[in-house]
Amino acid sequence: MKPINLIIKILLVIIFFTSCKSKKETNSWSFVSMPDFLNVDCDYPQPGWEDALSYILESIKNENPDFLLVAGDLVMGHWDSTGWNDKDSIAKYSKRYYSAWKKRMDHFGLKYYTTLGDHEIGDDAWLTPKKFAAVKEYKKAFSEHLKMPQNGPEHMKGTAFWWRHKNVLFISTDVFEEGSSKLGMIKTGVSGEQLEWLKQVLEQNADADHKIVLGHTPILGPVRQWSSSGLMIEEGRDSQFWQTMKEHHVDAYLCGEVHAITCIERDGIMQIAHGGLIGYNTRTNYLVVNVTKEKINLKIKEIEMLPTGDHLRQTKNNRPLQNVSITDENKEKGFYLVGTATIDKSIQEMQILNRKGYFSIEYESSNETAYPVFDGEDVLTELPKITVNDSEKTK
Repeated sequence: MKPINLIIKILLVIIFFTSCKSKKETNSWSFVSMPDFLNVDCDYPQPGWEDALSYILESIKNENPDFLLVAGDLVMGHWDSTGWNDKDSIAKYSKRYYSAWKKRMDHFGLKYYTTLGDHEIGDDAWLTPKKFAAVKEYKKAFSEHLKMPQNGPEHMKGTAFWWRHKNVLFISTDVFEEGSSKLGMIKTGVSGEQLEWLKQVLEQNADADHKIVLGHTPILGPVRQWSSSGLMIEEGRDSQFWQTMKEHHVDAYLCGEVHAITCIERDGIMQIAHGGLIGYNTRTNYLVVNVTKEKINLKIKEIEMLPTGDHLRQTKNNRPLQNVSITDENKEKGFYLVGTATIDKSIQEMQILNRKGYFSIEYESSNETAYPVFDGEDVLTELPKITVNDSEKTK
């Protein structure tokens, strides 16, 4: 073989493998996570809110996600009460407020997957037989209106489900199971038939490049809380739920409930608790996830909000403020980065790289608590702010 031909062949091989590597790295796609949106019974359009909500959803749309994940608490959901016909009231209000929620998403062309939260089943606690009996009607309404995949355990069709998108397995759990706890007749967790279903789905999809599980409540703690009752999975890291995810090499657990950001990594699983509470708190956030075959790139973005005015009508006394705005100055600045990290699986042992802001180890757990902006001067109504550029917390 002539030397020139050999050189050409070597160059072609190099170009081929370089091209393959480049294609692998650039063949990426994205999704967005925003739990607890809206956690309020809102019409569409909602006077006093719609400009701010439109700005948020337009910002998400501009991230070009394949879909939006909402890990619970779409509505306020206080649709049962002593003296009410719960079946009728749940049917009435679920039709009104889930329909409005979906219309808003459809207006922005956002495909979505929604996880069951405590507000989808009347809000905690469930201390009386009547309150517990209403849970069945609440879950039925969620399943009928949100129309999630019907592939969960027999008693959780539409509230626990899974799907595969490109190279990733997603599993959305229903962490509100029948049981005895401080919450009454509901216990947070994944056990029994749902746990066996979870194991089976993970085993059947072991070939997925990445595995992401959703649940409304955090498992690991402590986590920051802002205007939240702070529901958690009681057994935490020792729970069969967490240990099952560990055994099957789940990459991330996405949750909400606490309306604040805390990112904790244990056992190779990144738990990301985030989301905001619009109408109560002065900031909200979303997570942008960019996926390739070997990497999961994570970015959390936040923006300042201004809740004002009287209280917005809800079916009971938990009421946000009537107006929510984003100033022109903050719109001009846009959502700012408050956390970045990369789950890198390009080598045999997974690594979490580039940890900044809320993903930094120094910020990965906290007992910090704040309350709604209207709760008065005697309590903390804003959590310290953290950004990717800050080495220290600032207010």
